[in-house]
Amino acid sequence: MSRSLHTDVQTEIAKDGMDICHLLEIHLTSTSYLTDAGQDISYNSNTYVASSHYLNVETVKETSEVTVGTTKLRMSGVEQSFISAFLTNGYVARQIRVLRAFLDANNNIIGTPVLIYDGRIHGYAVKDSDKDSIMEIDVASHWSDFEKKSGRATNSNSQGLHFTGDKGFDFAANIVKDLKWGRT
Repeated sequence: MSRSLHTDVQTEIAKDGMDICHLLEIHLTSTSYLTDAGQDISYNSNTYVASSHYLNVETVKETSEVTVGTTKLRMSGVEQSFISAFLTNGYVARQIRVLRAFLDANNNIIGTPVLIYDGRIHGYAVKDSDKDSIMEIDVASHWSDFEKKSGRATNSNSQGLHFTGDKGFDFAANIVKDLKWGRT
């Protein structure tokens, strides 16, 4: 993905040290704005809340080949509000955006944050151990369901899901043999 960095960011990168943080947007029924910075960060009329529950985002791999990009977002499973939101609401195909921001000495954003991932929620898992609980959210690009076949199939099993006991498609294959098209 082609990106251009703001000139102020380029100047900051050239220095010996720099502070970065990630800005995370999770679009469920309402949007949650989180950051791994040490304090709340304001950007684009939104306040990204400093949260110890946002653990990390897996490194996003980019290639020149056409592939479905995937990554994992890790949240603390101790924070039950996210687990509850995933259990009670439809989460599949909801948007997640991750931006990287560069901070000055006063923790203000320098230039414009860089979008490092924009994807859709593909699934999640809660992993508990004796020491911690982690919620891993699988995120994939919008191309992840490109070859998905949606809709209904014209077979007995599909018909039975919607109309219990209907045998209409049981004999559909036999009817096709008797059809005569065109002139007889």
